[in-house]
Amino acid sequence: MIFWRAFLAKKTYDDPRQELIESVRYHLTRLLETEAPLVALSPKLVECGTSSFRFGIENIQTISSQMDKDQFANQVENWIKTFEPRLSEVVTEVFERDDESNAIDFSLSVRLNDERIENEKERELSFESRLSLAHQQISMEEQDFG
Repeated sequence: MIFWRAFLAKKTYDDPRQELIESVRYHLTRLLETEAPLVALSPKLVECGTSSFRFGIENIQTISSQMDKDQFANQVENWIKTFEPRLSEVVTEVFERDDESNAIDFSLSVRLNDERIENEKERELSFESRLSLAHQQISMEEQDFG
């Protein structure tokens, strides 16, 4: 959070929850817009699997041509569980694909793990997301249920 506040935040936040949400959104955007190196690793190198060496989408071509909705949802959930420890109870719902735009629309529901947020309802977070496979860019809009 300190790195986020010092170098990345575009404004100062009075609400710690909103600052946390923006930090999480930034990190998830980086995760889903980055392509991880296509390097085979020995299964013995367990720590490498959760290091920055594996950060990002493993193969954007596989997503665009071979993954079905359930595979994509499971992969997104695994990436988030691996690289975003501030989140738990990750659920991804993938909507029907629009092949013309070469994009995947999905909803991402998570639980914020931060003791500063005492209200359980405020720990719930949902993003409506669109991953453009052609440009490897993602848009994530927070859904407000309150």
